[in-house]
Amino acid sequence: ALDKFGVLIFLNAVGNQLQHWGRIVLTMMNSMELSVRSMAVDLLVSLIGYIYQECGSIESVSLCILTVLPEVVAREIALCSVSGLIKSMEDVESSLWPLRRAFAEVEDTSPLDDDRVDQQLIPSLTTLCRTGQAIIDGVLVEMRLKGSAELDLDKLTNAQQCGHTTVFRQLHHLPPKTVFDADEESILEAATYFSYDTSLMQKLRWLCTLTDVHVAKKQWAEVAESSILCAHSLIKSLDHLPNLWRPSRFDLWSDYRRSPWLSSVGLPDGPGNIAVIEFADAFLEPNILNQQHKGITAQHHLSVEDVCSMLIRVVNQIEAAYAEEDGPEDLACSQLEELLSMITASINDESKQFHTEARTALRRVRAHIFSKLAIFSERDVGKGLAMNRDTAAQMYVRVVLHGNKPQRFKESTTIPTFFEWEMPSICRVPKSTLMAARNTKHRNESWEDCICRSFAKPLVEALKSEDASPSIVATDQTTTDETKTYISVMVVHKKNSIRSRKFFIRHDHDGSITEYTVAHKFPHALSRQRSLITSEIKVTGHQK
Repeated sequence: ALDKFGVLIFLNAVGNQLQHWGRIVLTMMNSMELSVRSMAVDLLVSLIGYIYQECGSIESVSLCILTVLPEVVAREIALCSVSGLIKSMEDVESSLWPLRRAFAEVEDTSPLDDDRVDQQLIPSLTTLCRTGQAIIDGVLVEMRLKGSAELDLDKLTNAQQCGHTTVFRQLHHLPPKTVFDADEESILEAATYFSYDTSLMQKLRWLCTLTDVHVAKKQWAEVAESSILCAHSLIKSLDHLPNLWRPSRFDLWSDYRRSPWLSSVGLPDGPGNIAVIEFADAFLEPNILNQQHKGITAQHHLSVEDVCSMLIRVVNQIEAAYAEEDGPEDLACSQLEELLSMITASINDESKQFHTEARTALRRVRAHIFSKLAIFSERDVGKGLAMNRDTAAQMYVRVVLHGNKPQRFKESTTIPTFFEWEMPSICRVPKSTLMAARNTKHRNESWEDCICRSFAKPLVEALKSEDASPSIVATDQTTTDETKTYISVMVVHKKNSIRSRKFFIRHDHDGSITEYTVAHKFPHALSRQRSLITSEIKVTGHQK
């Protein structure tokens, strides 16, 4: 049909039903049957290729596919669960391998072998597929946070739909073996794809999930940074609220007249299709608006008052996170001042023509930011939380894994591994690790050695739990025995006092300096970043 009538007629005919076509194609891409999966991949490549040839962009179809992808992933998991095929989180991960493989096949499509794909389309195609993989990772992380051990669909559905009753959600701790997972990176990649001017709700959904991950890890500076990204997106979206696109429910899965086979879903004495529908709907658009009714409809347009209510809650999160972190008053004040400047500019911009209620809501947000700013200004003059210099300091370490590579880093994992073998990464040390270091410090042990030992402990334990070999050593040395696995951890120092991309280690034996440069300034919404540039600086002095 695409070849005969052209993609423009197809798009005009399906209209807003394109999202349902996306759901069907994604469902087929997760089929265990190779022939079905191949047909779905072929259809998706044809659709994307022809849209690019006619329109010069695949943004619209990519937005549809990636917005409904969490719902499709949740539905596939629920279908396997009610059929008795899922008993553990490992089974959940295995149920999505066909979909992951299908995305990889789409990404591997080459213009040398397929004339449907233009050479200029490859970057957009790569972004679509990698974001799809990141969203699948995100759904798995959300399930872990909401209590994956029981794999109870009703409990997970309620946890996903419920709003905030406190400043932060009540979350489960992530399993210790996930300490090497690139969960933060995957979720931030998903959030980065969506734009505040067309898909605000999807962007906020993944930023809120990133915040939840940091809350579960007790990384409070990263909680604040993730919440600040939410606040920026909300303020910038004020000019674009009428243009936001939101998905609708997939009625085909609840229409027993058109789909009579739905009554056969599930085991005879277990949950059926209703449980599947509710579980999938909960992951389409979680209740981040804190609305009392279940879910939200595509016809509900966000108002300025809605955005302001969310902003107030986000500002409360920022204040609570910085209070938990202990000490970064200067950083907190600078971030709140930036938000204050942005919201004031919106209020004073006469061209936006906000109605009276909207302008009143914006002034309420400005007053709320003022009140939080006053709190941190009082702490900054010497009162309050930042009295303990050791646990209030912003500390960073360089981590390198080298030596004998354990099985964890040889095999493909469900969520990619963050650390690259023999490549340095800079990690911020959370307050909980600093407190553990202070409580376990030996009499003759330096403070920096104590921090390195405490930071390396969960990494060593995670590797030992997965590898029968006991030869896993935490060290600050670079010399290695190739029969052992080494986790090298050393404290690094920032070049700037508040935010910095550059860190350095001074070597006492020869006075040289090793400098590491990362992509984004710390503190950041990620607690760790790989070093992009590593420089060795030789310091020479004149002898008298």
